[in-house]
Amino acid sequence: MLLDFQVTNFRSFKNEQDFSMQTGKRVRKYKDSNTILVNNERILKSALVFGANANGKTNLINALIMLKRLITRPTSTELQSLDTDTFGDNTQNTNFNVTFIKDNAQYNYVLEYNSEEIVKEKLCSDDKLVFLRERQQFIKMPAQLQPVQENIRKNQLLLFFAQQNNEKYAKKAFSWFSEDLVFANTDRISNNMFKLLEDEKFKVKFLIFLQAADFNIVDVEVKERKRKIPIPESMQENLDTEDSFLTSTFYDVYSWHKSEKGKFPIGFDNESTGTKVFMFLALYFLSNTKKVLLIDEFDRSYHLELAKALIGLINNKEQTNQFILTSHELSLMDTKLRQDQIWFAEKNQFGESELFSIFDFDDKELKRGDFNYKKRYLEGLYGATQMVNKNLLVEALKNE
Repeated sequence: MLLDFQVTNFRSFKNEQDFSMQTGKRVRKYKDSNTILVNNERILKSALVFGANANGKTNLINALIMLKRLITRPTSTELQSLDTDTFGDNTQNTNFNVTFIKDNAQYNYVLEYNSEEIVKEKLCSDDKLVFLRERQQFIKMPAQLQPVQENIRKNQLLLFFAQQNNEKYAKKAFSWFSEDLVFANTDRISNNMFKLLEDEKFKVKFLIFLQAADFNIVDVEVKERKRKIPIPESMQENLDTEDSFLTSTFYDVYSWHKSEKGKFPIGFDNESTGTKVFMFLALYFLSNTKKVLLIDEFDRSYHLELAKALIGLINNKEQTNQFILTSHELSLMDTKLRQDQIWFAEKNQFGESELFSIFDFDDKELKRGDFNYKKRYLEGLYGATQMVNKNLLVEALKNE
């Protein structure tokens, strides 16, 4: 589960921005439903990020995705550049700092880098410093890695190297990034979760869930398929095989829809965006896997009533996953959310984005939960609103 995330010099986040899933002090509202106790730490089940177009909402999601990609997709040679996406394409370092809970232990991972090298990298587990690196100076290293530290390239993440060499704390941290941090992108949804539908009891619950939301799906069929995939060059040297391919299992999913003449199948990839995302979410809701799900433009594919129902489900007492959502649908602000769950992204005149929540405001009137958050937002009390010059838009249509 995510606790905190800081990012500097990534896309529109020029200066350090701090995003937190920790609960605000003295906020008691919806404690039993909208928060969850993990490792004696009370954290939020969800956060919704609002703001005008192109103000940085999506960049929060993209920053977490970038960090995950850097960790799980290593460079293969010293000549390969590390992925960067800096503010205004500057050449300064990008910084990520993330704190999370995995298997009842709290981890903190820090990464500072540029396209050519890792500048700083640190991993802590609870109060234990696992490793600390400043460029090619390995200030703190696990004993098992000390004999091979010279093998670590300047553009290679120590976290990946350590877990690859079976260091126990690095393995746990790596698994959080690779398995627990999940981006619900309909273009790249992993269908391995659909293996759950091979269990008939789970499948019945899944179908009831879809039908309750008025989806015209009466059955789901899952077919297992084997496929060979190439082994990345960076991993080949550590595998005891001459084969450059691995056999991997995939699951083809077909949903059966009701019609006047009976029922007909549709492949998962051919379903609508809304149906795919809902099916994807249903798997996580019903399996309660304590994952962190990232969803950009959450309201894009749903009728408002369904979107509101999903927010209620996300914050249900029985639901144990964590969600970070971006949205333009202002009505979702008033779906029994706490002030520490409502975040905004706002860009200044220089194109620099800032993240803040309603809880951050000093004015107690703005944090009161007994009247409409949406109304106050539209009145401009929180900022992060869209400034539209309607006259200029019309003027642009006129012929000279």
